[in-house]
Amino acid sequence: MKKNKSIFNYVIIAAVLLIPFMYSFFYLKAYWNPYGDGNIDNIPVAIVNEDNGNKGNELIDSIKDSKKLKINVVNKDEASSGLDDTTYYAVITIPEDFSESMESISTTNKKHATITYSPNQKSNYLASQIINSVVNAVEKNLDNKVNSEIVGNLSDNLNEVPEKLTTIEDGFGKLNDGTKKLKSGSNELNNGVNSLKTNYSKFNDGIYTLKNGVNTLNDATSKFASINTSITTLQNGVGTIKTGSDTFTSSLDSYTTTVNSLLSAEKNMVIACQAVASGNTDATVMAACKSGAILTTKVNNIILAYENYPNHNGIDTNTYYLAKQLKNYGYGELDLVSAVQKLGSVNIVQGNKQLNAGLTQLNTSVQGLSTLGDKLTELQTGINQINTGVNTLADNSTKINNGITSLSDGSEKLNNGISTLDSSVSDAKSELSNKINDTKNDLKSLDGLKEYSEAPVTVNTEVKNEVSSYGTAFAPLFISIALWVGALMSFVVLYYDKQNRFEKLSIDCKNRVKRNLRYYGLATLSGLVLGLLLQLFLDLEITNVCLYYVSVILVANTFMALMQFLIVNFGDIGKFVGLIILVLQLAASGGTFPIETVTKGFRFLNNLLPMTYTIRLLRESVVTIESSLLVKNMVIVFIIFVVFFTITLISDYLRLKKNME
Repeated sequence: MKKNKSIFNYVIIAAVLLIPFMYSFFYLKAYWNPYGDGNIDNIPVAIVNEDNGNKGNELIDSIKDSKKLKINVVNKDEASSGLDDTTYYAVITIPEDFSESMESISTTNKKHATITYSPNQKSNYLASQIINSVVNAVEKNLDNKVNSEIVGNLSDNLNEVPEKLTTIEDGFGKLNDGTKKLKSGSNELNNGVNSLKTNYSKFNDGIYTLKNGVNTLNDATSKFASINTSITTLQNGVGTIKTGSDTFTSSLDSYTTTVNSLLSAEKNMVIACQAVASGNTDATVMAACKSGAILTTKVNNIILAYENYPNHNGIDTNTYYLAKQLKNYGYGELDLVSAVQKLGSVNIVQGNKQLNAGLTQLNTSVQGLSTLGDKLTELQTGINQINTGVNTLADNSTKINNGITSLSDGSEKLNNGISTLDSSVSDAKSELSNKINDTKNDLKSLDGLKEYSEAPVTVNTEVKNEVSSYGTAFAPLFISIALWVGALMSFVVLYYDKQNRFEKLSIDCKNRVKRNLRYYGLATLSGLVLGLLLQLFLDLEITNVCLYYVSVILVANTFMALMQFLIVNFGDIGKFVGLIILVLQLAASGGTFPIETVTKGFRFLNNLLPMTYTIRLLRESVVTIESSLLVKNMVIVFIIFVVFFTITLISDYLRLKKNME
């Protein structure tokens, strides 16, 4: 039974020795490399791709290729519910206009592409920070690509400038040709204006000659003012004569025709009758002889016989119409010959009367020529008006002549200006040609600018005191915490053992000096076990193995001396103070965040806490050795050990001496 009890005691001792290792190992092992492959890429993040183009898929592929997160492409509802129930630590939403915005860099209506990052910080705040750093890296990468496209487009546009300037140069060439033609035309215009000036002077002289002639005409016609009225009267009289003469001529022609017709008919009748008398029985001859009776027949009877008897009773159509006309003149009761004679004599007399009347009127009109002077007065009035117009024309012609002189001067100035323009265009064309060559040379610096703008600044990282892993960086902190906890647990388990299983280490041990020295041996052994097991089971890269073990053992004994001082001298109050100091050291030792980032009160405590110097000492052995820092921190830790060791030793010696008395 006693043997089993002894074995159990050794198990407890071993457990106390392993407490620092277990604390530091499991914590460091769990978080040895949280940002490495197989760890950070297990953080689940949802991506909602609402993009209408291809840029959204390209973004997702780039995030997946970075292997920084576990990407899940889901719809909006799944993402929202997954964010609420902590299935995903964050949701990245790509909007529907993402591609449109990315491609707008080549348009005048540029739009900023916006990606929405929605972390659930309550689920794990550090995870949201890690994801945010990845999103920021993606944003930077997108910015670089967009900047590259912008610079590329700008470079392409600038490279087109010489070609466009060449087009402008060609335009200047054509403009120069045009100015030369304009100059030639201006010379012709100037010559034409000079010719106009000379010829218009002659025209102006002719105007004044016309003016003099009109004045002479005005004087010559002053006595014939009334001629217009007399001439009008004369014209009316002559018209009357013409009308009477026309009437007479018409009547005479009608009478002559009728008489000739009757004479011809009478001649034919006589011949026909002579033939009948000679025994000719031909029906036509007998009819012709018979028609002679018509000449002595009354006009009214001829009309009745033509209209009421078959075959018109042998009366021809011309005779019928002649009878109708004679009847209209009132000669129906006369025989045909008498009616014709009557008609002729009456019309001739009437025509003769009209002719006499016209002659009388003409005679009267001719007598009115005595008023010719009045009419010519009107003519003179018109000529006076012409004279006034000619005078006005002469005055205006003088003004025109003066204007042409001014035009000639302006034409000369225009010609000189166009000559200057032609010279300026030629000079500008030459200067532009030179500038185009200069621009082409200057734009050679744009070659490769698009590729250069993707990474204009390359950060060449030259790490000072490089740390291989997250766990290595935090090993000094957790080793220090583990050794502090180990020292505290040593006194809790062994010093306060109520069963007194560890008599030489317990509170009841009579020889306190030896008891306390045994704790330093236990601390040394605990430090060796911790250092060895961490070296074996973790990828802890140690710069100097000897310094590493010396540092761990020194830290273990220093913390043991501190804890011994607190617990041996102050009991339970000492344990409480030890825990308080541990908590303060977790916040103020600078083992995690830079001490400059914590609050002002903790920055003050930093230089007063022993773990500040143990962490710095362990960094020198685990990472790299800086001699000055190594010596400084080792001396401070050693002084802390010596101070509390000495105080405790003196206190134990005094108590021992007192008990012996």
